[in-house]
Amino acid sequence: MLLKILRIHKIISISLLCYAYLVSGFLVNSLQLLVFVFIRQFSEQLGVTINGYLSASHLAFFSFIVEWYCNCDIRLYYDPRDMAYVEKEHTLCVCNHLGEVDWQLGYVLLERLNGLKGCKGLIKKEAKYLPVVGWLMWFTDYLFLSRNWKYDVQTIKETCSVWARSDPLRLSHYYVLFAEGTRYTAAKHQVSIKFCEERGLEPFRNVLYPRTKGAVEVISQLGTSLGSVYDVVFGFPGDEMPSTRSMLYGQHTKIDLYFRRIDRKAIPKEKEELSDFIVQMFREKDKLLDYHKTHKCFPGSPLPLAKRKRSLYLVHVWVLISLLPATWLGYLMLLKGDLRILGGFSVVILLVLFAANKIINMASLSSSSTYGTEKYKTS
Repeated sequence: MLLKILRIHKIISISLLCYAYLVSGFLVNSLQLLVFVFIRQFSEQLGVTINGYLSASHLAFFSFIVEWYCNCDIRLYYDPRDMAYVEKEHTLCVCNHLGEVDWQLGYVLLERLNGLKGCKGLIKKEAKYLPVVGWLMWFTDYLFLSRNWKYDVQTIKETCSVWARSDPLRLSHYYVLFAEGTRYTAAKHQVSIKFCEERGLEPFRNVLYPRTKGAVEVISQLGTSLGSVYDVVFGFPGDEMPSTRSMLYGQHTKIDLYFRRIDRKAIPKEKEELSDFIVQMFREKDKLLDYHKTHKCFPGSPLPLAKRKRSLYLVHVWVLISLLPATWLGYLMLLKGDLRILGGFSVVILLVLFAANKIINMASLSSSSTYGTEKYKTS
């Protein structure tokens, strides 16, 4: 009996969270559209700033799920001296890509650094068609890549120009990049090994050979406006890789986050040297993950970087706002005794849950791209 009660409680929690995420997301997207049309056309900086804050208010769902809903055990490894630069510069965050929750973990890190409002990223163009989060990315100037260099190089130049031009009232930008170009899988790892062996290079053991062209072009285009590069490494000490679905079911997971700041002065200026710089960064990631596999932690001791209650408060506010139409419909049903209202509302709820399930499936590892499983190119 107790198990049934707990199961029902879990179903209600997941349903409420998905409902609130989508309803509040559509509201945020609508507000972002209004800002884009009526404010950004006249003041680009102000429009970018407002949409950045709107984006951060909704991306709080990801931080909430990881840190509060699942209560994941997150250990952070970093140099405390790097904290002096937080919110004082634009940064490119170069991450490894182990699984489908890496973007969520990136958002968790940026939330702790108070950087969600300035978050942008490089992501495949299909992502912009995802309801809510994809549209949110479009309104906040994410860089959408087609994985065709002929077109992507021009897209990078145009988007970097927008980033530089629309510096949002001196807020720090965090540009998130997964340079491997796809999630790590055993099949893709074999392709990466083959690519390295054909060129007489040492194969990577825990990451894929990075596709350096995009990163090199972004760094070159941003120029002196880029203050640093963050070398970010995700590690999972547990035996099971978390997924979006398992997170929604409240799976408690141990997560290790390592990041180090590389000052702009230490970043090469020539494109060929930049390419080698990024490859070397992944060599170091590979060694760190070797250590992590053996010791179930990164070198050194984890340091505190407190989770913020802001995501907890924001999600509760969004839940309350999203429940307003449901409460109003319930009131009408009781007042008029019309079961058609209940039927209509039930259909809406089912549609919302169906949409949430489709979004989860689109983001799942089983639906991840096949990019990299054919002839491997450093693009």
